[in-house]
Amino acid sequence: MSGVPELLVSALADRYRIERELGQGGMATVYLAQDVRHDRKVAIKVLRPELAAVIGAERFLREIKTIANLQHPHILGLIDSGEVNGTAYYVMPYVEGESLRDRLNREKQLPISDAVRFATEVASALDYAHRHGVIHRDIKPENVMLHDGSALVTDFGIALAVSSASGSRMTETGMSLGTPHYMSPEQAMGEREITARSDVYALGAMTYEMLSGEPPFSGPTAQAIVAKVLTEEPRPLVPKRHSIPPEVEEAVLTALEKLPADRFGSAAEFATALKDGKTERRKSGRPPRGTSSFLPSFRPSVVAVVLALLLTAFLLGRGGGAAPAVPLSFGQSIKVTWDPGIEVLPAISPDGKTVAYAGGNSTRMRIFVRPVSGGRGIALTDDTSQVQSSPRWSPDGSRVLFLERGGVFSAPASGGVETPEVPAGRLIPVISAAWAPDGKSIGYATGDSLFIRDAQNNSRGIARLFEPGACAWSPDAQYIACSSGNAISLTPGAVFGNVSPSKVVIVRVNDGTFRPITDSLSLNQSPVWSPDGHWIYFVSNRYGPRDIFAQAVSGGKAAGPLVRLTTGLNAHTISLSADGKRLAYADIAIESNAKAIPLPSHPPLIATSATQLTTGAQVVEAVDMSPDGRWLFYDSDLGGNMDLYRMALPHGTPERLTNDPSDDFWPDISPDGKEVAFHSWRGGSRDIYVMPLDGGPTQRLTTSPRQEALASWSADGTRIVFSDFGGRGGIGIVSRVNGVWQQPVWRLDWGFFPRWSPDGKSLNFSSRLSLGSVWTVPVDSGPPRLIADSTGPHGVVGDPARWSADGRLVYVRGGDGAGNTVLWSVPVSGGEPRLLVRFDGRSLNPSRGGWGVRANQLVFTNVDQRSDVWVMEVVKR
Repeated sequence: MSGVPELLVSALADRYRIERELGQGGMATVYLAQDVRHDRKVAIKVLRPELAAVIGAERFLREIKTIANLQHPHILGLIDSGEVNGTAYYVMPYVEGESLRDRLNREKQLPISDAVRFATEVASALDYAHRHGVIHRDIKPENVMLHDGSALVTDFGIALAVSSASGSRMTETGMSLGTPHYMSPEQAMGEREITARSDVYALGAMTYEMLSGEPPFSGPTAQAIVAKVLTEEPRPLVPKRHSIPPEVEEAVLTALEKLPADRFGSAAEFATALKDGKTERRKSGRPPRGTSSFLPSFRPSVVAVVLALLLTAFLLGRGGGAAPAVPLSFGQSIKVTWDPGIEVLPAISPDGKTVAYAGGNSTRMRIFVRPVSGGRGIALTDDTSQVQSSPRWSPDGSRVLFLERGGVFSAPASGGVETPEVPAGRLIPVISAAWAPDGKSIGYATGDSLFIRDAQNNSRGIARLFEPGACAWSPDAQYIACSSGNAISLTPGAVFGNVSPSKVVIVRVNDGTFRPITDSLSLNQSPVWSPDGHWIYFVSNRYGPRDIFAQAVSGGKAAGPLVRLTTGLNAHTISLSADGKRLAYADIAIESNAKAIPLPSHPPLIATSATQLTTGAQVVEAVDMSPDGRWLFYDSDLGGNMDLYRMALPHGTPERLTNDPSDDFWPDISPDGKEVAFHSWRGGSRDIYVMPLDGGPTQRLTTSPRQEALASWSADGTRIVFSDFGGRGGIGIVSRVNGVWQQPVWRLDWGFFPRWSPDGKSLNFSSRLSLGSVWTVPVDSGPPRLIADSTGPHGVVGDPARWSADGRLVYVRGGDGAGNTVLWSVPVSGGEPRLLVRFDGRSLNPSRGGWGVRANQLVFTNVDQRSDVWVMEVVKR
């Protein structure tokens, strides 16, 4: 019984004799067993331990009872369930045959008659379950077994049980309910209420694959697939396979409509359409087959009008009409906030009389509203321990929109109960949101995609754009301007306010086309429109400090030279009142240097002082100490951009290691002290590099479009683990064989900040950039296991975690709710976190950037972070 845990075998011995492992799925491991009492073969599915740890085995078993009585000829039923070794299991009949996935792997495309028959049998099973109030939520070829020529749907209701039992905590496992290739748009967006039409969509996607040989949407990552699900139309089937009847194609494409209301009302309707060709055409606005979903189809009678409008726009853009207003200049400045902590991301009300802003620290931040004329800040919502950020006013000034818990909320401007506007994405959080000029629609960004939610709460994708952030509508609602890249600079957390490159782009709302109006060689962010729509103002550090620049625009593109409006302002983000008479900004200033304290032998330690390692007016984002404790390695912007440095301890002279015009970040020294790994923008995006310290050439290890970052060496120096910095992350490993670096291999498609264990057998990593959870996973194979999260009394934060020297503990950073940073030691084998160090926030603030444990020293970046909100009067030149 190789591969079968002995504890599982012994625990179930009185009922089942386990023979072997059949495979591993997204939520469970499957074993073949003999039912001792009834002398029959069964399949036992054991819930993944990390999933059971989050949702609770007992609660899962209570929920699963609701689907235990489903009896249908095309449903593989549930015959038993129970709890074992802290997790849950459920038992189904063992089916002699193969899965639909096995057959598709072998044949790629199925005979049309077989595809239609399997689809209608699955539809029959779905319709029966839907009429009994059960939605599957995970229809895919892996969950359809083929037995004696018929289809059997497996795991019916398991995803429902997981969803009901886990609630919002499901996202902390890094797993999602549903598979991206077959996930409906509303399921991908994390809608709370999933209807039967979501299963219809998944069945449509599976039928599409049976007929064409591939799913309707594919991509290199789950994030890329979801973006296509939300923004693109599936390609027609008949051009790919001429023998497919047009009515079958029409039925499949109707099942794949973006809006649930435009699909079949039931699985039975879909089955009827497949068999009889009776498809009621939905008035969904789907363009003719073979056209882009973003391009309108014009009637010949309006072509002349359209051409005339285009010609008019062209002439105006060339100066044929009135010239744009001149850029603004500034008069009196008013300091609006001066509270402890930081006040950032201000938004000025449409009438210019009030400012909404986020105040607090990286572990606890709230939205406040404050009059420009004076007075105290009033919290927008009731007390919360969450991180609220990025406020935006409604056009009438009655409500304030903001981000929280991965989604979008709003509340009355005078304070009150918050209302959910856009739910958290199932795979990645919302990172920017703003009301449209009509006050009804909301433009929002998540991952690499830009969406619009209309007044009926329906969302549609309009563009795929790299890390869109701080998006703003044009006054006429025809365009949305966003910063692209470095969205984390605007997201409270471990790297808030960083200076990685980004650009400003303009997206045309009706077709999703976009144009950059700046380069991406420096930081360019926080675009706002002038009231007449002829100018975009934004923040850039192209000449050193963050200043405000202006770019004239026409027809969605730059029209004229860039104009610098301020000098030495050091603004982080800006906001302009609706009448253009007042501009709000936050004058963020961040200074951080490396410090160290001895690792406490008798915790807990209240740390009020530390040994100063680096000095100067600089930002040190990440630090690492050589294994022998003799050298400090760090990144710094002391020379104007981020470069790598090293310094002999305790008080050596800093030595600059890199001098590239692009930014270099997060050094990690090799075990033998001869090389340093880091990530850099010098190749156009984040990539992993290794630099020998003997003067040899620097090697680039990654070249993909993914955002590879946060490198960490294995103890033997032969491998480097790193993270995908975009979306929900990802864990990759690159190995060196006979001195040659190989192609990277992706271990997980989620996770950040990975670190090797001392024995080289495991990794620890975090689930999100900010508040989240910490996990371990075997390097080569096996599921991740949850170590600690932020839901208990300990406030563990999912940012960089570190191993103890013996590999028995993981040190994890968190907060105590009062603005103090704390470190916990968490047993890897399981157990409660133990307080290791509490930093006195009045003198030490290691809440931002990287940190490490080497040579019995705890080394960290101590942050002096200040930000207040100002309002400037605007005058015309």
